[in-house]
Amino acid sequence: MNEIKNQRVINFSLSFIYLGLVSFFIEHLPLPFIIMLSVLCGWNIYLTLKHKQKPNAWLANGLAAIALIIMLSSVGFKDTVVLFVAMLLLSCVFKLLQAKTKQHYQLIITLTFFSLSAVYLFSQTIFTTLIISTLYILNFAVLGLLESSHSLKLSSKQSAKLIFLAFPLAVVLLIFLPKLPAFWQFPGPKMAQTGLSEQVDPFDIAKLSNSDELVFRAKFDDNSVSTPYYWRAIVHDEFDGKTWKTSSFLKQAMMLPSQNSSNGNTTQYSIIAEPAMADWLYGLGYASSNNENVVSNSVGLLRKKQYKSKVLQYSVSTKPLSTKKLNSVEQLFYKTLTVSNNQKSYQLAQQLKNRSANADELFNKLLDYFSQNSFSYTLTPTPMRGDDTLDQFMFNNKRGFCGHYASAAAFIFRSAGVPARVVSGYLGGEHNQNNDYITVRQYDAHAWVEVYTNAGWRIFDATAVVAPERLNGSLSQSAALNDEFKNNINFGLVSLSNYAAINWLRLELENLDYQWSSWVLGFDKNKQQDLLASLFGITYVWLVPLGVIIVLILSFSAYFIYMNRPKATTKQPPLVKEYYQILSWANKHTINYPKNATPIQTLQHISQQAPYAEQQITTFCHLFEQVRYARQPFTKERKNQAKDLIKLIKSIKQRNL
Repeated sequence: MNEIKNQRVINFSLSFIYLGLVSFFIEHLPLPFIIMLSVLCGWNIYLTLKHKQKPNAWLANGLAAIALIIMLSSVGFKDTVVLFVAMLLLSCVFKLLQAKTKQHYQLIITLTFFSLSAVYLFSQTIFTTLIISTLYILNFAVLGLLESSHSLKLSSKQSAKLIFLAFPLAVVLLIFLPKLPAFWQFPGPKMAQTGLSEQVDPFDIAKLSNSDELVFRAKFDDNSVSTPYYWRAIVHDEFDGKTWKTSSFLKQAMMLPSQNSSNGNTTQYSIIAEPAMADWLYGLGYASSNNENVVSNSVGLLRKKQYKSKVLQYSVSTKPLSTKKLNSVEQLFYKTLTVSNNQKSYQLAQQLKNRSANADELFNKLLDYFSQNSFSYTLTPTPMRGDDTLDQFMFNNKRGFCGHYASAAAFIFRSAGVPARVVSGYLGGEHNQNNDYITVRQYDAHAWVEVYTNAGWRIFDATAVVAPERLNGSLSQSAALNDEFKNNINFGLVSLSNYAAINWLRLELENLDYQWSSWVLGFDKNKQQDLLASLFGITYVWLVPLGVIIVLILSFSAYFIYMNRPKATTKQPPLVKEYYQILSWANKHTINYPKNATPIQTLQHISQQAPYAEQQITTFCHLFEQVRYARQPFTKERKNQAKDLIKLIKSIKQRNL
């Protein structure tokens, strides 16, 4: 049969699913395309509500051509993953607008499973998983409605039961099934586009204080690391008069492998980095990692081996910044200035140089200059124009974000003939006491200077004297900047953290998300091997996944044999089983009926006592007469009709209470 018994409910449910999907992709798809998808979903809902005819083939094809042009012009061809997702969503929504037969809806529901799974290309948080799992249940329920006439509520319950029954099996597979490398994968989609850049523009750095997007979490093996935490990500060594960039010289140096750098204690910790299109990672001091997905270079920075669209967990070993002597070429390079603007700042550098015996003394005198000349730290710096922005900042505005201080300080050091470079990354982080880890978000973005003195590379950060409270913890915890921060940050739980109840909720959600990232998203091959070794020992740990695979094969084989076993030859007469189910339902709801009456009389009496189920019981009564008394064939359609009627009768009492 090709009849669709719940077409209105199916249309509403699928439209709701795709509206939910559109909301997930708002940050990753262009606004014109998002609006177009929302309009198409709304149009389908309107047609369903008003019992209107769906558009004919000519109109639908014309609209599809226009939609395709909008999609290609707004999405483009640069990001193949985003383009693939956009094409999938557009085809499904248009197919829903045209769907009229059961085969059409079966195709849409099948593609909807792929559309729901595509969300995980962009987000794998526990919140995303809960929402998408709910939509999975709804999509399974819609699939069930294609073959039955019972309610969406009942179908959703059955769908949820199947999902929850499959959950223990999924956990077993996650823990015990061997972690194999992917046979193929998409290129990583562009994410975290509000993050750091390879060039330091003070105002671009300041913009990051608007975002509370999670960047990474860090957990130390012990408490030997002292604050402040300067999380290095990118080094910039070339100044063009306005911005600091990473030169080709330094890029070549970063291709060299990590070296055994300075003496000093080694600190061990682990980091869980959020998905991002950029290849840089985060570490303190001179960082190195033995993770198979991480590359350590000669500058003490960490890089991904390949772009990943999922959480990356890696261990880090940190030493103090290198005390290795720079050769003459390197010293000359880190002193070079190719621009002659900002003459006032250049003259200031010469004055400080003339009053300093060496680079270390110049270091301290520049700190004193920032401390004694009424400089202030702000999240909303005044825009500056022209070729002398450093002079404007140093001698006129004197209000700036970290990028202003870092850019000006590096320029002054180089003007005085001292090797210097700008480093961008993150400062501090919010310490979570429950699980003892540090959370770093985009608003913790920071820029500072590394200066080469007799003691090697040293961190110079004017923030230490201009806004010393910023060095402890996260920007969100700075009392001096609290009002400015709350007015500057995008709306969210962080912006409402002044309220104790909301802040408690935020921290609890943060803990939950940390556990999810650490034990589910971060459950890789190494963690699996450690867990199995702790449970079963090291000697025979390889037997565990083999045993699991054998047990699964035997279990599925036994289930297949059981489902296909020969059926018993003795069968009950048609509809007898269903008739006794109605009697059992009547007894459960204390509905009295005569004991010696015929089945038809009994059913009629029950329908009179239960008017809320009268229609369904009467329909079953007619079906009973046709099959048992009129000897009409008990076809598959009649059998399915009887099952549906029983389900409706059992559920209708609850719906009317």
